[in-house]
Amino acid sequence: MDAICSPSQSGNSSARSLIWGIVSQTIYKLIPSPAYKTRRMVLQMFGAKLDPTSRVRGGVKISAPWNLSIGRKSSIGEGAIIWAHAPIEIGARSVISQYCFVSSARWKNNDPKKPEERAPITIGDDVWIATESVVLGGQSIPNGVLIGARSTVWGTITPWTIATGHPAKSRRERPYKGPRV
Repeated sequence: MDAICSPSQSGNSSARSLIWGIVSQTIYKLIPSPAYKTRRMVLQMFGAKLDPTSRVRGGVKISAPWNLSIGRKSSIGEGAIIWAHAPIEIGARSVISQYCFVSSARWKNNDPKKPEERAPITIGDDVWIATESVVLGGQSIPNGVLIGARSTVWGTITPWTIATGHPAKSRRERPYKGPRV
């Protein structure tokens, strides 16, 4: 993978990280995009907890699959980068759209010169994170939230709302008439 997802940057220099770095650049990268079952199998071999109905597209880059958990009928779009330094949990029926960046690391006082710290991310059920959005470490996105395209998520968001901006803020209630579980 490119430098953004290299094993040395994940803070874990174990053999597993090294092997994943090699596999992710070869076998994983060559799996055709519609081969969800094969991709899921490779990710699960490296410790990812994936529901059999989840989908991870071909161009998704994942730094540490052992820190990734994806729920029922959830998906990650083409070109997304999942920088999983700490656990990232994605609920059921949630979508991380193409070219999103999800990072479970953050820098102390938001200063890139200071060492990073691990900060888990929780994404609830029925969440949609639209194209080219950024989710920063330590966030908990509640159920039913729709994050608008090119938004940056840090801070508190109200459940079942549409959130946009930098930082993303709840703008209005999400129009949904089904059961809210």
